[in-house]
Amino acid sequence: MQYLIHARDLTRRDPQLAATLTGLADDFAYMLADLTPYELAQVTQIKLPLLIPRQETWWWSRLFAAVREGRAEEIATIMEHATLITVR
Repeated sequence: MQYLIHARDLTRRDPQLAATLTGLADDFAYMLADLTPYELAQVTQIKLPLLIPRQETWWWSRLFAAVREGRAEEIATIMEHATLITVR
């Protein structure tokens, strides 16, 4: 959680620097900057392997939208999809 807060704060100050330092895609850095404290807390509730950073912006966009809208079924679907991706 502390890492996410620092990463979010850094992206708010300088998204391009944050993307470079953390290895995030620029699009993802901008999405991270927009997260509220509640949304950050919700992300930490998702268990591994979902916290493995992914470079696919669409995946993070879908996850953050589901968290933002409080759609538990959508989050569960994303988790199933992520599990399939990591099994390869």
